[in-house]
Amino acid sequence: MGLKQKITEFIKKCWDSPTLNTWLSYSTKALSLFLVLPMLLSRFTAPQVALWYLFSTVISLQGLADMGFKVTFIRMIAYGAGGAKDIENYATSEVETHGVHNWDLISRIFSVMRVIYKWVTLLFCIILLTLGTWSLVKPISLVSDPLDAWLAWGVIIIISCIKFYGTIYSNYLEGLNKIAIVRRWETITSIGSILTSIAVLFFLKSLLWLVVANQVWILVNLLRDILLCRKIDNGKFIKLNTNQPFDKVLFKKVWAPAWRSGVSGFMSNGLSNITSIIYAQIGNSGSVAAYLLALRIINQIRDISAAPFYSKIPLFAQLRAQNRLDELIKKAQKSMFLSNMIFILGAISFGLAAKFILSAIHSKVIFIDTQLWIVLTIAYFIHRYGAMHIQLYSISNHIISHIADGISGVIFIAVTVALLHKIDLYAIPVGMIAGYLGFYAWYAAMHSYRFMKVSFLKFELKASSIPICILLIYMIFSALVKI
Repeated sequence: MGLKQKITEFIKKCWDSPTLNTWLSYSTKALSLFLVLPMLLSRFTAPQVALWYLFSTVISLQGLADMGFKVTFIRMIAYGAGGAKDIENYATSEVETHGVHNWDLISRIFSVMRVIYKWVTLLFCIILLTLGTWSLVKPISLVSDPLDAWLAWGVIIIISCIKFYGTIYSNYLEGLNKIAIVRRWETITSIGSILTSIAVLFFLKSLLWLVVANQVWILVNLLRDILLCRKIDNGKFIKLNTNQPFDKVLFKKVWAPAWRSGVSGFMSNGLSNITSIIYAQIGNSGSVAAYLLALRIINQIRDISAAPFYSKIPLFAQLRAQNRLDELIKKAQKSMFLSNMIFILGAISFGLAAKFILSAIHSKVIFIDTQLWIVLTIAYFIHRYGAMHIQLYSISNHIISHIADGISGVIFIAVTVALLHKIDLYAIPVGMIAGYLGFYAWYAAMHSYRFMKVSFLKFELKASSIPICILLIYMIFSALVKI
């Protein structure tokens, strides 16, 4: 094989890599931290910054309305793409497979998905109109232009509901493992969104128009997903029989794992977001803005670090459908290691540089205390460890996340409420650690190891031992130096 051919094949491999394209997509989104965020912090007041991030937090309530259907449908479409004859619990049994895409099963799944998402979109709209609007009354009253803020919220409600129903198209694409092409297009639209945001902040300095600029690109993303669905696999999407009578038998197979994932989502991300919303009602605008800024940044780091693992979930499901367990274990270890390393290094780097960066850009919002950032990093890392094992075990179609998140969520609430008036904001990440370490992480990992038939040491020596050591060194260094 000549050098030119090797280079060509390498470029093609990178071009078609779900992980590299996911990194590229998340990296362009992360550019907002370096380009949009400095302008936002220097041009907007603390109440406006708090409101901007509170908008994002309230929008994330779509995870509550989704009720676990997104991850369930992606996994089930992946089964169909792996050739599965039907949808079953594969925790202990082998998968009966055709060996090629089962388009009949995929058609049935998509048909059921369309009907379900009509109803959950209605539920999402009700949540935004009620709980979402209530949570914004106080924060909006603190800004100088409340009318514009309410108009911005109206725009968000309309576009968010349209986008929510459009989830059926992204579910289809991800289920068929078209991660690479989706993320490539996301990169382009993310750049467009960033450039538009910069233009609005530079020329208009308006929260309303900043919201409008961002929401327009959400519609562009939806149109992109629809067009990609119609284009991939020689237009198979157009030929799908999606107008079938509602399949109650298939719905029961969807609902069984979906509600468990839904409970899981509420008791993990849902409680975390709701806690932030509640704090916005009782905290002063400066502390709320600082905390929501920290959450935004650590969530961005989490999203970027998720690329090596979460981009492979459809592939993991297909490997399970094809009964290739050894290959699945090796790929999972490598993906978890990269994900953990990127998260730890990203969190440590920003923790060390945050105050200097905010000072350099003359931010009107300060950063949270370094020790609080460390506690928040520990909480998110423990959750990431458990979440990846939950996702890995979930490809068996036996969902335990409702138990893991349910019990850990109760612990989180109890500890946070008990400590909130004693240690203020620290109570939230400390409550997270109590819930995640007390039950979530070890319970999820235990099922994952049993599913893969490996021991803790054999798996984690390659997956998380080095990132954990780096985190411990950072904690000791911070305690000694008191940065």
